Amino acid sequence: MKQTAILWDVENVTPSDSYVHSIVEWIAKDCKVSYALAFADWNKGNIKNIAGEIAAHSFELVHIPQSKKNSADISLITRGVELIFQYPHIERFILITGDSDFRPLLTSFKKYGKETWIICDVKNNASEDLLKMADQYFDYRRIIEADSDDDEKDEDSDSKDFLSRPQAYELFQEAVVLMLKEKKKPSLGSVKIKMKLLNDAFDEKKLDYRSWRAFVNDAIAHSEVDYADENKNILIARQNIAQEIPQVFQKLLEILKREKDWVHFTDIAKKVPYKELGYSKFKKLALDAEKRGYVVLQNKGRVWSVKTAK
Repeated sequence: MKQTAILWDVENVTPSDSYVHSIVEWIAKDCKVSYALAFADWNKGNIKNIAGEIAAHSFELVHIPQSKKNSADISLITRGVELIFQYPHIERFILITGDSDFRPLLTSFKKYGKETWIICDVKNNASEDLLKMADQYFDYRRIIEADSDDDEKDEDSDSKDFLSRPQAYELFQEAVVLMLKEKKKPSLGSVKIKMKLLNDAFDEKKLDYRSWRAFVNDAIAHSEVDYADENKNILIARQNIAQEIPQVFQKLLEILKREKDWVHFTDIAKKVPYKELGYSKFKKLALDAEKRGYVVLQNKGRVWSVKTAK
Protein backbone atom coordinates (compact mmCIF):
# COMPACT_ATOMS: atom_id res chain seq x y z
CA MET A 1 0.00 0.00 0.00
CA LYS A 2 1.18 3.52 -0.76
CA GLN A 3 1.93 5.94 2.06
CA THR A 4 -0.86 8.53 1.83
CA ALA A 5 -1.77 11.95 3.16
CA ILE A 6 -5.36 13.24 3.20
CA LEU A 7 -6.21 16.95 3.01
CA TRP A 8 -9.93 17.57 3.53
CA ASP A 9 -11.66 20.87 2.74
CA VAL A 10 -14.69 20.04 4.88
CA GLU A 11 -16.73 23.08 3.90
CA ASN A 12 -16.49 22.05 0.26
CA VAL A 13 -17.27 18.37 0.82
CA THR A 14 -19.61 17.98 3.79
CA PRO A 15 -21.16 14.51 3.96
CA SER A 16 -23.42 13.43 6.80
CA ASP A 17 -21.67 11.96 9.83
CA SER A 18 -22.85 8.49 8.83
CA TYR A 19 -20.84 8.77 5.58
CA VAL A 20 -17.53 9.84 7.15
CA HIS A 21 -16.63 6.34 8.32
CA SER A 22 -17.41 4.86 4.90
CA ILE A 23 -15.20 7.39 3.09
CA VAL A 24 -12.25 6.83 5.42
CA GLU A 25 -12.64 3.05 5.30
CA TRP A 26 -12.74 3.13 1.50
CA ILE A 27 -9.48 5.08 1.42
CA ALA A 28 -7.86 2.68 3.89
CA LYS A 29 -8.51 -0.30 1.61
CA ASP A 30 -5.84 0.87 -0.86
CA CYS A 31 -3.82 3.38 1.15
CA LYS A 32 -1.68 3.45 4.28
CA VAL A 33 -2.73 6.78 5.73
CA SER A 34 0.30 8.50 7.28
CA TYR A 35 -1.17 11.96 7.78
CA ALA A 36 -4.70 13.37 7.76
CA LEU A 37 -5.76 17.00 8.05
CA ALA A 38 -9.27 18.50 7.94
CA PHE A 39 -9.84 22.24 7.46
CA ALA A 40 -13.06 24.07 8.41
CA ASP A 41 -14.79 26.57 10.65
CA TRP A 42 -15.70 23.99 13.27
CA ASN A 43 -18.22 26.36 14.89
CA LYS A 44 -20.60 26.22 11.91
CA GLY A 45 -23.72 24.17 12.62
CA ASN A 46 -23.56 21.66 9.77
CA ILE A 47 -19.79 21.29 10.21
CA LYS A 48 -19.92 20.94 13.98
CA ASN A 49 -22.12 17.86 13.60
CA ILE A 50 -19.41 15.85 11.86
CA ALA A 51 -16.33 17.23 13.65
CA GLY A 52 -16.34 14.48 16.27
CA GLU A 53 -16.64 11.74 13.66
CA ILE A 54 -13.76 13.16 11.60
CA ALA A 55 -11.57 13.55 14.71
CA ALA A 56 -12.37 9.96 15.71
CA HIS A 57 -10.65 8.85 12.49
CA SER A 58 -7.35 10.48 13.54
CA PHE A 59 -7.68 13.68 11.51
CA GLU A 60 -5.96 16.80 12.81
CA LEU A 61 -8.69 19.45 12.85
CA VAL A 62 -7.48 22.84 11.60
CA HIS A 63 -9.86 25.65 12.58
CA ILE A 64 -10.43 28.41 10.01
CA PRO A 65 -12.86 31.13 11.19
CA GLN A 66 -15.62 31.99 8.72
CA SER A 67 -14.33 35.56 8.51
CA LYS A 68 -11.12 34.21 6.97
CA LYS A 69 -12.52 31.86 4.31
CA ASN A 70 -9.64 32.54 1.91
CA SER A 71 -7.29 31.57 4.72
CA ALA A 72 -8.66 28.02 4.55
CA ASP A 73 -7.44 27.63 0.98
CA ILE A 74 -4.08 29.24 1.77
CA SER A 75 -3.63 27.12 4.88
CA LEU A 76 -4.46 23.87 3.07
CA ILE A 77 -2.13 24.68 0.18
CA THR A 78 0.68 25.69 2.55
CA ARG A 79 0.36 22.55 4.65
CA GLY A 80 0.18 20.40 1.55
CA VAL A 81 3.43 21.82 0.14
CA GLU A 82 5.11 21.46 3.53
CA LEU A 83 4.21 17.78 3.64
CA ILE A 84 6.12 17.16 0.40
CA PHE A 85 9.37 18.07 2.16
CA GLN A 86 8.57 17.09 5.75
CA TYR A 87 7.47 13.57 4.81
CA PRO A 88 9.12 12.66 1.50
CA HIS A 89 8.04 9.03 1.97
CA ILE A 90 4.42 10.03 1.26
CA GLU A 91 3.65 8.87 -2.28
CA ARG A 92 -0.03 9.69 -2.66
CA PHE A 93 -2.01 12.79 -1.73
CA ILE A 94 -5.80 12.67 -1.50
CA LEU A 95 -7.59 16.02 -1.63
CA ILE A 96 -11.21 15.90 -0.51
CA THR A 97 -12.47 18.99 -2.28
CA GLY A 98 -13.76 20.20 -5.64
CA ASP A 99 -12.45 23.76 -5.34
CA SER A 100 -10.52 24.96 -8.40
CA ASP A 101 -8.31 27.11 -6.15
CA PHE A 102 -6.28 23.99 -5.35
CA ARG A 103 -4.94 23.56 -8.88
CA PRO A 104 -1.55 25.08 -7.91
CA LEU A 105 -1.25 22.50 -5.13
CA LEU A 106 -1.84 19.64 -7.58
CA THR A 107 0.80 21.17 -9.84
CA SER A 108 3.27 21.07 -6.94
CA PHE A 109 2.42 17.45 -6.13
CA LYS A 110 2.96 16.39 -9.73
CA LYS A 111 6.23 18.33 -9.94
CA TYR A 112 7.62 16.21 -7.13
CA GLY A 113 6.30 12.93 -8.52
CA LYS A 114 3.37 12.48 -6.15
CA GLU A 115 0.21 10.61 -7.11
CA THR A 116 -2.97 12.65 -6.65
CA TRP A 117 -6.56 11.63 -6.02
CA ILE A 118 -9.55 13.95 -5.71
CA ILE A 119 -12.74 13.11 -3.82
CA CYS A 120 -15.38 15.73 -4.58
CA ASP A 121 -19.04 16.62 -4.22
CA VAL A 122 -20.66 16.93 -7.65
CA LYS A 123 -23.64 18.73 -6.15
CA ASN A 124 -21.31 21.38 -4.71
CA ASN A 125 -20.11 22.57 -8.11
CA ALA A 126 -16.90 20.53 -8.35
CA SER A 127 -14.32 21.99 -10.74
CA GLU A 128 -13.73 19.89 -13.84
CA ASP A 129 -10.48 21.82 -14.41
CA LEU A 130 -9.23 20.60 -11.03
CA LEU A 131 -10.29 17.01 -11.68
CA LYS A 132 -8.50 16.94 -15.05
CA MET A 133 -5.21 17.42 -13.19
CA ALA A 134 -5.71 14.47 -10.82
CA ASP A 135 -4.57 10.91 -11.46
CA GLN A 136 -7.98 9.72 -10.25
CA TYR A 137 -11.17 11.46 -9.14
CA PHE A 138 -14.37 10.29 -7.46
CA ASP A 139 -17.67 11.69 -6.27
CA TYR A 140 -17.88 10.80 -2.58
CA ARG A 141 -21.31 9.21 -3.05
CA ARG A 142 -19.77 6.54 -5.28
CA ILE A 143 -17.30 5.42 -2.65
CA ILE A 144 -19.73 4.97 0.21
CA GLU A 145 -19.52 1.42 1.48
CA ALA A 146 -22.03 -1.05 0.06
CA ASP A 147 -24.14 -1.10 3.19
CA SER A 148 -27.55 -0.88 1.54
CA ASP A 149 -30.76 -2.72 2.24
CA ASP A 150 -31.57 -6.39 1.73
CA ASP A 151 -33.05 -5.66 -1.71
CA GLU A 152 -29.47 -5.30 -3.01
CA LYS A 153 -27.87 -8.28 -1.26
CA ASP A 154 -29.02 -10.82 -3.79
CA GLU A 155 -28.02 -8.78 -6.84
CA ASP A 156 -25.57 -10.33 -9.26
CA SER A 157 -22.20 -9.01 -8.11
CA ASP A 158 -20.95 -9.01 -11.69
CA SER A 159 -23.82 -6.89 -13.03
CA LYS A 160 -22.79 -3.50 -14.40
CA ASP A 161 -24.55 -0.26 -15.14
CA PHE A 162 -25.10 0.28 -18.84
CA LEU A 163 -26.04 3.32 -20.90
CA SER A 164 -27.67 3.01 -24.30
CA ARG A 165 -26.69 5.49 -26.99
CA PRO A 166 -29.87 7.59 -26.55
CA GLN A 167 -29.22 7.70 -22.77
CA ALA A 168 -25.62 8.75 -23.41
CA TYR A 169 -26.74 11.55 -25.75
CA GLU A 170 -29.16 12.76 -23.08
CA LEU A 171 -26.38 12.67 -20.48
CA PHE A 172 -24.12 14.63 -22.85
CA GLN A 173 -26.69 17.40 -23.24
CA GLU A 174 -27.39 17.42 -19.50
CA ALA A 175 -23.67 17.85 -18.74
CA VAL A 176 -23.30 20.78 -21.16
CA VAL A 177 -26.45 22.54 -19.89
CA LEU A 178 -25.38 22.11 -16.26
CA MET A 179 -21.93 23.53 -16.96
CA LEU A 180 -23.42 26.54 -18.73
CA LYS A 181 -25.78 27.08 -15.80
CA GLU A 182 -22.77 26.93 -13.45
CA LYS A 183 -21.02 29.60 -15.57
CA LYS A 184 -18.33 27.14 -16.64
CA LYS A 185 -16.73 26.77 -20.05
CA PRO A 186 -17.82 23.38 -21.48
CA SER A 187 -14.61 22.29 -23.21
CA LEU A 188 -14.49 18.76 -24.64
CA GLY A 189 -12.31 17.44 -21.83
CA SER A 190 -14.31 19.00 -19.01
CA VAL A 191 -17.64 17.80 -20.44
CA LYS A 192 -16.41 14.21 -20.45
CA ILE A 193 -15.42 14.55 -16.78
CA LYS A 194 -18.83 16.07 -15.98
CA MET A 195 -20.58 13.15 -17.69
CA LYS A 196 -18.52 10.61 -15.73
CA LEU A 197 -19.34 12.41 -12.48
CA LEU A 198 -23.04 12.46 -13.27
CA ASN A 199 -23.02 8.78 -14.27
CA ASP A 200 -19.80 6.79 -14.05
CA ALA A 201 -21.25 4.08 -16.29
CA PHE A 202 -20.52 6.28 -19.30
CA ASP A 203 -17.79 4.91 -21.57
CA GLU A 204 -17.84 5.84 -25.24
CA LYS A 205 -15.84 2.73 -26.17
CA LYS A 206 -18.57 0.48 -24.75
CA LEU A 207 -20.92 2.24 -27.16
CA ASP A 208 -18.62 1.24 -30.05
CA TYR A 209 -17.06 4.66 -30.62
CA ARG A 210 -13.40 4.68 -31.64
CA SER A 211 -12.74 7.92 -29.79
CA TRP A 212 -14.28 10.57 -27.54
CA ARG A 213 -14.38 12.98 -30.50
CA ALA A 214 -16.35 10.47 -32.55
CA PHE A 215 -18.91 10.20 -29.76
CA VAL A 216 -19.18 13.99 -29.44
CA ASN A 217 -19.80 14.40 -33.18
CA ASP A 218 -22.61 11.85 -33.01
CA ALA A 219 -24.04 13.27 -29.76
CA ILE A 220 -24.20 16.74 -31.32
CA ALA A 221 -26.29 15.31 -34.15
CA HIS A 222 -28.73 13.87 -31.59
CA SER A 223 -28.97 16.81 -29.19
CA GLU A 224 -29.36 20.58 -28.93
CA VAL A 225 -25.60 21.02 -28.45
CA ASP A 226 -23.09 22.31 -30.99
CA TYR A 227 -19.48 23.45 -31.30
CA ALA A 228 -18.93 27.07 -30.31
CA ASP A 229 -16.25 27.84 -32.93
CA GLU A 230 -14.16 26.42 -35.74
CA ASN A 231 -11.62 24.93 -33.33
CA LYS A 232 -14.31 22.52 -32.12
CA ASN A 233 -13.04 22.47 -28.56
CA ILE A 234 -15.82 24.39 -26.78
CA LEU A 235 -19.49 23.39 -26.75
CA ILE A 236 -22.63 25.52 -26.57
CA ALA A 237 -26.37 25.00 -26.49
CA ARG A 238 -28.06 25.88 -29.78
CA GLN A 239 -30.84 27.59 -27.84
CA ASN A 240 -31.83 28.31 -24.27
CA ILE A 241 -32.60 24.75 -23.24
CA ALA A 242 -34.66 24.35 -20.11
CA GLN A 243 -32.92 22.13 -17.59
CA GLU A 244 -35.27 19.19 -17.92
CA ILE A 245 -35.15 16.28 -15.52
CA PRO A 246 -33.64 13.31 -17.41
CA GLN A 247 -36.13 10.55 -18.09
CA VAL A 248 -34.22 8.10 -15.91
CA PHE A 249 -35.01 10.21 -12.82
CA GLN A 250 -38.53 11.25 -13.81
CA LYS A 251 -39.83 7.76 -13.05
CA LEU A 252 -38.25 7.78 -9.60
CA LEU A 253 -39.73 11.19 -8.75
CA GLU A 254 -43.19 10.24 -10.04
CA ILE A 255 -43.31 7.36 -7.58
CA LEU A 256 -41.78 9.30 -4.68
CA LYS A 257 -44.35 12.10 -5.05
CA ARG A 258 -47.01 9.64 -3.89
CA GLU A 259 -45.12 9.14 -0.63
CA LYS A 260 -45.33 11.58 2.29
CA ASP A 261 -42.05 10.80 4.03
CA TRP A 262 -38.93 8.66 3.90
CA VAL A 263 -39.25 5.46 1.88
CA HIS A 264 -36.97 2.46 2.43
CA PHE A 265 -34.93 1.35 -0.57
CA THR A 266 -36.49 -2.10 -0.26
CA ASP A 267 -39.94 -0.63 -0.89
CA ILE A 268 -39.19 1.89 -3.61
CA ALA A 269 -36.82 -0.42 -5.55
CA LYS A 270 -39.73 -2.78 -6.24
CA LYS A 271 -41.62 0.03 -7.97
CA VAL A 272 -38.85 1.55 -10.09
CA PRO A 273 -37.64 -0.39 -13.18
CA TYR A 274 -34.06 0.69 -12.54
CA LYS A 275 -32.50 -2.10 -14.62
CA GLU A 276 -34.44 -0.96 -17.66
CA LEU A 277 -33.13 2.54 -16.95
CA GLY A 278 -29.48 1.45 -17.15
CA TYR A 279 -28.69 0.79 -13.50
CA SER A 280 -27.63 -2.54 -12.04
CA LYS A 281 -28.61 -1.46 -8.50
CA PHE A 282 -31.28 0.87 -7.21
CA LYS A 283 -28.79 2.45 -4.81
CA LYS A 284 -26.70 3.75 -7.72
CA LEU A 285 -29.77 5.35 -9.27
CA ALA A 286 -30.64 6.98 -5.93
CA LEU A 287 -27.10 8.30 -5.43
CA ASP A 288 -27.07 9.82 -8.93
CA ALA A 289 -30.42 11.46 -8.21
CA GLU A 290 -29.09 12.87 -4.94
CA LYS A 291 -26.03 14.47 -6.54
CA ARG A 292 -28.36 16.37 -8.89
CA GLY A 293 -30.45 17.59 -5.95
CA TYR A 294 -33.61 15.67 -6.89
CA VAL A 295 -33.75 13.54 -3.72
CA VAL A 296 -32.33 13.31 -0.22
CA LEU A 297 -30.89 10.09 1.21
CA GLN A 298 -30.28 8.86 4.73
CA ASN A 299 -28.87 5.65 6.12
CA LYS A 300 -29.16 4.16 9.57
CA GLY A 301 -26.90 1.18 9.89
CA ARG A 302 -27.55 -0.86 6.76
CA VAL A 303 -30.99 0.64 6.15
CA TRP A 304 -31.22 3.29 3.43
CA SER A 305 -34.18 5.60 2.79
CA VAL A 306 -35.03 8.25 0.22
CA LYS A 307 -37.44 11.16 -0.18
CA THR A 308 -37.87 13.99 -2.66
CA ALA A 309 -35.80 17.12 -2.04
CA LYS A 310 -37.75 20.22 -1.15
